[in-house]
Amino acid sequence: MKTIVNDEFRSLGDFIKSLPETFESGGTTLYKARNTVKKFTCDGIDLIVKRYKRPNAVQRVVYTLFRPSKAARAYSYANILLDRGYATPTPIAYIEIKKGGLINECYFISTVTTDTPLYDALVETPDFDRELAAKLAQYVAQMHIDGVMHGDPNLNNILYNREDDGTTHFTLIDTNRSTFKSNLSKSSCISNLVRLTHRRDLLEYLISRYAEYRKWDVDDTVRRVIEGLDKFEHRREVKYRLKQKYLK
Repeated sequence: MKTIVNDEFRSLGDFIKSLPETFESGGTTLYKARNTVKKFTCDGIDLIVKRYKRPNAVQRVVYTLFRPSKAARAYSYANILLDRGYATPTPIAYIEIKKGGLINECYFISTVTTDTPLYDALVETPDFDRELAAKLAQYVAQMHIDGVMHGDPNLNNILYNREDDGTTHFTLIDTNRSTFKSNLSKSSCISNLVRLTHRRDLLEYLISRYAEYRKWDVDDTVRRVIEGLDKFEHRREVKYRLKQKYLK
């Protein structure tokens, strides 16, 4: 077992090392699907612990020999984001467990954020908050200008809090698929924007404000993103039908 702990949280070392044994029976489950996310408390400090789905045979080889594991990337990318001025929960530690010489299980531990996902405020509301959406569009545009690209920027992975004076702050989570480059291409930015939301009126508004901020042609940018969403949804529907047909 490999355990990397942030120097600021060395006092939690023993607790962190015990997590693979205590994870199933301890903590409060916040999310459970492919990955499982739980909240733990140790020495008065609230922690978020994410256990990633066990990798398949190919991924085990890749994560051992060629690429950092999801947990290792989550830890290092969080530090990069914080260094670049983008809010994300403070990385506390990550754990990798090998079996037969290959990575078999991994965990990422971070501090807790009380910020709210944008999904409810923008997607689940019939008349979405245009001021909030415009600020989000500018935020994502500035991220791209700064060479920062969230790998899955859906509106459950971008959180926000609004101060009494109206100032809005954003926080990024689930960042292990992020990309950091000095100069992101326009096509890669457009592909990334497709992942913001499936709600068409909201997406068109977000992309319009994004394009204005970047001084891009608004109509062309909206068209390209919507075309990208159409293709994405079509591929997903085909994949779903194939699963229904062959996995019954």
